[in-house]
Amino acid sequence: MDEEGSSFWLIRIFKPKKNDGILEQKITEDAYEDLKALLIRAKPEVENDKIILKLPHGDVILTKDRLRIVAKSREDAEKILRNLHYYSMPPGLWPAYGLSYSIKRNPAILKKSGA
Repeated sequence: MDEEGSSFWLIRIFKPKKNDGILEQKITEDAYEDLKALLIRAKPEVENDKIILKLPHGDVILTKDRLRIVAKSREDAEKILRNLHYYSMPPGLWPAYGLSYSIKRNPAILKKSGA
């Protein structure tokens, strides 16, 4: 029973935390404008003051004072953060860096075109 108790505590101590895949950074107004211009190229979702870019391995959430990257693991979040500046390159190169963009379809346009 003593071994069972010690292994229980070891698992609790070394168990990964749920928020390990979250990177968060406070940003200045200038940094916000730069990041906003960069992320808009990838056609993100915009909710009030939040810009949310959904990527295959995580999400990038930008608000006026904070950049937040939420991913499954810390490694994925760090990779997304390292590769964000590649959005300034042509979209055809984005997949090589693990980035993507969403193509939003306007239902009114789809009805007109017959698609």
